[in-house]
Amino acid sequence: MESMDNPEKLELKWWEKKQGISLYQKKFQAKVEKQKKEKRELKQQYEELKKQEKDAQSKKQEKKDSSRAKTKRNPPVVRSLDSLYNIDSVPSDAQEVIADFMEIVSSTHPLNSRQRALLPKHIRMLSHYLTDERTDRWLGYMNETTSLSAYVHYYLWWNLVRLTRLFSNLPKDFLNLGEEDICLDIGSGPLTVPIALFLSRPELRNVKLTWYCVDISSQALQFGLDIFLSIAAKLKCEPWQIVRVKGEFGDKIKQSAAFVTCANMFNEANENSDMPPEYTAKKFAEKLLAYTDKANPSTRFLIIEPGVPKSGRFISLLRDAFMRKDFVPLSPCTHCAECPMNGEDKSKGGKWCNYVFTTEDAPKTLLKLSEQSNLTKERAVLSFVALTRASEAKSEEEKKEEFLTFRIASDPIRLPGNRTGYYACSAIGLLLAITEKPLHSGESYSVRMPKYQMRTDWKSGAYILNLD
Repeated sequence: MESMDNPEKLELKWWEKKQGISLYQKKFQAKVEKQKKEKRELKQQYEELKKQEKDAQSKKQEKKDSSRAKTKRNPPVVRSLDSLYNIDSVPSDAQEVIADFMEIVSSTHPLNSRQRALLPKHIRMLSHYLTDERTDRWLGYMNETTSLSAYVHYYLWWNLVRLTRLFSNLPKDFLNLGEEDICLDIGSGPLTVPIALFLSRPELRNVKLTWYCVDISSQALQFGLDIFLSIAAKLKCEPWQIVRVKGEFGDKIKQSAAFVTCANMFNEANENSDMPPEYTAKKFAEKLLAYTDKANPSTRFLIIEPGVPKSGRFISLLRDAFMRKDFVPLSPCTHCAECPMNGEDKSKGGKWCNYVFTTEDAPKTLLKLSEQSNLTKERAVLSFVALTRASEAKSEEEKKEEFLTFRIASDPIRLPGNRTGYYACSAIGLLLAITEKPLHSGESYSVRMPKYQMRTDWKSGAYILNLD
């Protein structure tokens, strides 16, 4: 068979001559076939080179990924544990009561049209007394009718929004109160804590509890009792027994308490003390313990303060003072180690323990009242500690060794490389948790304890924990 590689050497066969094919036609056809063949070969070569280049890039990427995998630790498996502010945990009837709180107050202490019109002004004036004019505030400001009305219509309402969110998410065992238990609320004002707890925990509404509510303002106590009874009637529940005690912190009550609470009291008490906060926390812890029975293994305390640095520092010191008395913190702490957010080390930012949630779920009427009073509130924040006797706390030493549990205690922090970090409290100290997933203040998580030496953040000294 003749070759088509060199058309110039072709000759006509006898049958081609008989068919009338010229030598020129045969050579021209051979040249066309040769060009087609060359094109096919070039195309095959190009595709082969392209495939080789792609394979080379793929191998290079695999090598790069493999190198990264060797240098980057495998991300830990993150388990979500709980949240301090899960709105879904708040009972629906409690949310309805809070939404209609203005009507409930009006049913017990109605305002006339002039008082209603002046309410935003009075709220704003009270705000000045409670913040920038604290030194000029008189101790019995809630004995004055205008201030008390402003407090109930605004601050009590906001405190119920905050505390019902918190109480609904506290550990169930912590609020496992029994029949005939004696409870004490110090600095009770208009019964803020008992009302919030009654709303938050339906399982306690039918438990026969006696509450001693102590405050220097008998008028505030009566105002609160009227509201509490109205709420109990609205929920169709028997109210707890309320014993109003006009007095100060440290004044004796007739019975020993199994559950002691106080909210927004120590920030005012600390203003009148010239002593160091360490000394004050120790003395206040002793005074709180004096209200309880040392033989009662179920004694528990709940102390809540505004989420400001000074209060966060005091809560941390109070926690330490109680731990020296064989109490352990159940919330928000995930551990019994030294508090890594005690607000003391200013060189590392002085991180203090506080937890925040946004107010988008707050009643619209309350948000409108805030705007009218020029006190727009987009975030609610608090510092607190829930304590119980060490004998009541369950031992989980094995879990503590195997897992690292931490609670988010900051807003998102933008980091280089489009990363996001969150400060968190843990048994090993302050953490900087880094993840692409959105986390929220008050949420707690658990990961397997890292087996390697964790790096530290140059700014805060926190251990860096990569969650992705």
